[in-house]
Amino acid sequence: MPSSSPPDDEPAPSPPEPFDRPRHIRYFAHSLKALPAAYAHLDTNRLTLCHFALHSLDLLGVLDDEDLMEQLEIRKDEIVDWIYSLQVLSSSPSADDDDDDENKKKTSNENEEHGLGGFKGGSFLGGPHQVLSTEKVTADICTESDGSRYKCLPYQGFEYDHCHVAMTYTALCSLAALGDDLSRFDRSGAIQSLKKLQLDDGSFQCIHFGSENDMRFLFCACAISHMLNDWSGVDVDKAVDFIRSCRSYDGAISLLPGQEGHGGSTFCAISALTLMGKDEEVLAEDGWRDELIRWCVSRQLGGMQGRPNKVEDTCYSYWIGGTLRLLGCDNLLDQETLTSFVLSCQTDMGGFSKVLGVYPDLLHSFYSMAWLSSSSSQGLNDLHCALGMRLASTNVFEQYK
Repeated sequence: MPSSSPPDDEPAPSPPEPFDRPRHIRYFAHSLKALPAAYAHLDTNRLTLCHFALHSLDLLGVLDDEDLMEQLEIRKDEIVDWIYSLQVLSSSPSADDDDDDENKKKTSNENEEHGLGGFKGGSFLGGPHQVLSTEKVTADICTESDGSRYKCLPYQGFEYDHCHVAMTYTALCSLAALGDDLSRFDRSGAIQSLKKLQLDDGSFQCIHFGSENDMRFLFCACAISHMLNDWSGVDVDKAVDFIRSCRSYDGAISLLPGQEGHGGSTFCAISALTLMGKDEEVLAEDGWRDELIRWCVSRQLGGMQGRPNKVEDTCYSYWIGGTLRLLGCDNLLDQETLTSFVLSCQTDMGGFSKVLGVYPDLLHSFYSMAWLSSSSSQGLNDLHCALGMRLASTNVFEQYK
């Protein structure tokens, strides 16, 4: 009878690293308070970094544990207030209820010119409470808790103070994870903003003043529309046609027409089609579904690579593993080997690295957590795969149904 043991010249595969929950909790909790200097260039994306840390903690069950939150000194209300301080309002409250109608009309026109509702990624353009005004700005005297005093100028919106569609997506996800009721969210302004962001080819740019446009921002627009249960800001037919135009020769999907298929843009497209309810219709065309499944499964080397001839990388465990999950075919992967690769990229300081042996970062740490959640292998909270957030945290969006 043949032996099931490996030959003498082949070492037995090592068991996967154990999932180090306490260390990951410390890593993500610390990341909410301070980040290494290497993150400085991402100041305009601070809201996304917050999103990665918060949702990882949500998948770990930390946000539900009041005692642990107290130990970690994480204050939900303070984070919620900070997120709302980054909201770009579609209309500004008047400083005086007795302002004449002409002034109100002027303010409204300025807001329309400067962009509509949503969120920006950080306070790099100033602080909270956006108010468009031509009045003279005066300084208030602010007093700190230690008695020190300084001049504090009220923040005023201006031409380049605009929302970003990806930041609006991450803000909504984060507010939901924190248990906010969204009563301060400018829902109508966010939907109107989407109308200005969609281009004639169906894709979306990220800001109103002209910017890059690709599949990432189309996904964000679809995610926002799904969460708010309002698709009036998206021309669905044009969006679907744009996704069709990005189909590569091998069945994968690119960021823009004519480019190489890629794991990240493929996930964004399939998730967008799923949220629009168009996935079955579109993927039934010309054998596309089978080509796409074959391409995704072929990306497994152990871990997942993002495209042919690239090394395996932890984030693609979610981008491509999540795509197969949305297609109902993630069982075609060797999930044990994939999970083992992801766990091998845990670091001594917590979090996950891109590849084995390098420092962790928040993006790869979150998407590693997202894969481990969707694969149900480590006792994490369930993931809403298409939205990229904890399933239970989506309950707040039921108010819009």
